[in-house]
Amino acid sequence: MKKYNSVFSTFHTIYRLSTTSADMKNFSIGVCRAYRNAFKADRVVMVCKNVNSYPYIKIKLEDKVQNIKKGGVSILTGREKDLFMQEREMVLGCRMIAPFNFMDTLGAIYIKRKEVFTDSERRWFSALSDEVSLALKIFCQNREEKKLMINYVKTLTRMMNQFVPTSHLHIKSIFRLIHALGKSMALSEIEIQTLEYASLLHDAGKLDIPTKLLKKQKPLTNEEFKLIMKHPRKGAQMIKDMDLLKPVIPIIMHHHERFDGKGYPSRLKKDQIPLAARILSVIDAFDAMYFGRPYRKRKPLEEITKELKKQSAKQFDPKVIDAFLKILKRKDIKKHLKLCR
Repeated sequence: MKKYNSVFSTFHTIYRLSTTSADMKNFSIGVCRAYRNAFKADRVVMVCKNVNSYPYIKIKLEDKVQNIKKGGVSILTGREKDLFMQEREMVLGCRMIAPFNFMDTLGAIYIKRKEVFTDSERRWFSALSDEVSLALKIFCQNREEKKLMINYVKTLTRMMNQFVPTSHLHIKSIFRLIHALGKSMALSEIEIQTLEYASLLHDAGKLDIPTKLLKKQKPLTNEEFKLIMKHPRKGAQMIKDMDLLKPVIPIIMHHHERFDGKGYPSRLKKDQIPLAARILSVIDAFDAMYFGRPYRKRKPLEEITKELKKQSAKQFDPKVIDAFLKILKRKDIKKHLKLCR
């Protein structure tokens, strides 16, 4: 029963890797570790076609040593080249080899240990390699969809920078802050990446608002402010049909909520507001104060710190403010912000 649990756990691991890995490197390393753990292998080598800038990626795990190579055909051995031409697995006593085939040969796996593999292990190896083949196909398709999504995000960002004066973010600095704050608050790489996309698209709904209103220097009338308040929902509406951007929707929708419940559009408060939206509201406010806007002069860091503390537990989540203020004290962050201003 213990062996069966291990096998089922490995199958689940492969599926999770195909849907959550940030890049081919992380996916391949995860797959190699899964094989090593499932079969107690001393050596695991995986080669696969890369969907990034290099044609191939090769991962080798041996004892505690991890070796990664990216490049062209030259990084492959003669046997590895042959595997890409074959469509069958090989079991040679203490070694098992299999290509990953799904419509096309996507990669290959080689595992070795001192003990001879049993018949049941050979069947598991074959079944697992079939699943990895499917997972590789899913992963590659997800990457292609992601490229389309990134192009969509870039296009929208360029449009907003041109037509929405209030949406301009200093992307390099904001991404640096998002990474630092995300890690300090134990966000995953996927969550941090989602927050980056949200920071680029958070004001997308303002594309549907007259530019004259967005550039207005005088206080807004009640009717004008009601129109502005619609932009989170409009922004969410713009990306609702893009599956890969669905995690961004609640962040866009609620980044103008306030911790005290006086924000918009839903008057959520405290933990009712998604954590990523609470984080983005702080970073967006910092960007507006530190770098300024066409209608607002920029402020010194000391004054911004006082304002953020003042709005803690009112406009902003106290936990996010505490973590963010610690980030702002870091020498590397201070230096980076100073150079970008």
